[in-house]
Amino acid sequence: MEQDAPRPVPARADGWRPNDEILNNLIHKSIEQAHRKNAETGSMNAFFGGAIVLMVLGVILAIGTGNPMLAMVVVVLMAAGGLMYAGLNAPAPKVDPIRILDVLGGPGNLPAGYLVYAAAWRAGMPEFLTKVSDRQLAVATRLCREHPGSVSDLVRLVMTAEAHAHEHSYGKTVTDADIYRYAHRATVEWARVAPAAMLNAA
Repeated sequence: MEQDAPRPVPARADGWRPNDEILNNLIHKSIEQAHRKNAETGSMNAFFGGAIVLMVLGVILAIGTGNPMLAMVVVVLMAAGGLMYAGLNAPAPKVDPIRILDVLGGPGNLPAGYLVYAAAWRAGMPEFLTKVSDRQLAVATRLCREHPGSVSDLVRLVMTAEAHAHEHSYGKTVTDADIYRYAHRATVEWARVAPAAMLNAA
């Protein structure tokens, strides 16, 4: 089920958030760099595009009027006016959120605990979770602290658990607790056999 409205950062009942300082700093730095790079790229594209247009206009004016000095003055005045207008009115270029964490493999590659980390939600997590239902997100949020895999792994597990719960509902309504029970059992087993490095990552 696709989500149209922006989602808030999910919160766990115990208020837990991941506290890996190195990874947290990398996420914040990736956000800053993406916005700075995007702004610089947008400014340079506008600058070079405007310079080319003004050069063509200057050549046309110089040939048309036969006065290269007049053409140069007009081009300089237009350039100054254009730069001032662009500086005051140009909209801030938009960053593609899903690309911000490319250097880390994308938001789905973060450890499962980062499902509840606010900075991850400014770096593509909502876009990554567009096809995840609110129910699946709620169950994943309950499991994210103990899950030893990535956000992608956790989401896949919850989706599989929901399908399994429906297959074994025998006509009863499937509840969040049913999905959680199946997913929790798999998470506990996975955490039991997971390498220590995976557990420490979250």
